[in-house]
Amino acid sequence: MSRLNTPLPLQKTTSSQIEAKKQAPSPTLRRSLREQRKGISTAQREQFDRSINQSLLKSGILLRSSSIASYLANDGEPSVNLIIQTCATIKRTHYLPVLKKHSLQFVRYSWGDELINNSFNIAEPLTTEKLPPKLLSTILIPLVGFDREGHRLGMGGGYYDRTLNFMLQKSCQKKPLLIGVGYSLQKVNHIQAQPWDVPLDAIVTECGLACFSTKAQSLLHGF
Repeated sequence: MSRLNTPLPLQKTTSSQIEAKKQAPSPTLRRSLREQRKGISTAQREQFDRSINQSLLKSGILLRSSSIASYLANDGEPSVNLIIQTCATIKRTHYLPVLKKHSLQFVRYSWGDELINNSFNIAEPLTTEKLPPKLLSTILIPLVGFDREGHRLGMGGGYYDRTLNFMLQKSCQKKPLLIGVGYSLQKVNHIQAQPWDVPLDAIVTECGLACFSTKAQSLLHGF
């Protein structure tokens, strides 16, 4: 299943910011979606995660990416550990996000490397070998919610949007492929896009992978 979506244009967050905040998703919605996600049974979660990882592997994205960033599951997020393990097996360079003040840095991580918990109790690599996000081929991004247009609802901290803000610049020529990762129960009718939101190229759930950009359609085999 695929759907084209025109990338959002860059807008300055000046006077329109007040109105945008009024339209922003409520904390209640985030809390409800997180509770539903954490309520998935262990057996179902294992089945869903297996389907998500298999969809990503079948898409051929690891073969088309010289470097890929993902994440370690937290707060009920889908696990992409199989992707991380496969990167190590095929010797594909892999990175994890590391919190740095109000944004993220992507630090090299291979399955089994030493980890340490950050201030949010999320595991991060101890290594310091970094890669600027604009040089990454693909980034797998966890989400709290999403809609049929591919708009992503995150945890509310804005870390990914601040880190990837360079992608909204018209002059930006090199952009990583952004794939949101979630469960189908996290889908909502509509998410009001904000000026600072960086659009996703695709979203993968246990039901399969949906494309929202021509780039995703050209890179993800069979979708």
